Amino acid sequence: MAEKKKWDEETESSTGIQMGPMMDCTFLLLLYFVSVSTIDTMRISKKVVLPTAKAGIKEKDESGRFIVDVEWNETDQAATFKVGMQSVADAQDLIPMIKKTARHYPRNFRVVLRVDRSVPYEFTQQLMAAVAQADVPNLMFSTLEKEL
Repeated sequence: MAEKKKWDEETESSTGIQMGPMMDCTFLLLLYFVSVSTIDTMRISKKVVLPTAKAGIKEKDESGRFIVDVEWNETDQAATFKVGMQSVADAQDLIPMIKKTARHYPRNFRVVLRVDRSVPYEFTQQLMAAVAQADVPNLMFSTLEKEL
């Protein structure tokens, strides 16, 4: 009579799913998405209070954007132009940065202006002139639909 083989405990435990590597992958993915979302939120200034608009178009494709924040310092009566973490006092200083970035996105490059509602128009005009001098035909303004 044939003898039945018994499964030993060692064989049975080695066929289980290893949770250690799976947890490592999960935490790596979590860390990646947290860091990417943090970098994206650092691109814009929290100090800028955008104006409202009655009509506008929501941008669908966010690639190829060069975002310029214009903050207003009430005590100095001066505007500060910010691109990411870099700040400049004169809009003309942005021209080389715009040109350099435009070379990376030849098809759909555009400059997005996030101008604080208290900034006088002359500073916005200087920024628009700098974008024109950088030979960028696409310019957009960020606004809000409703008051926050």
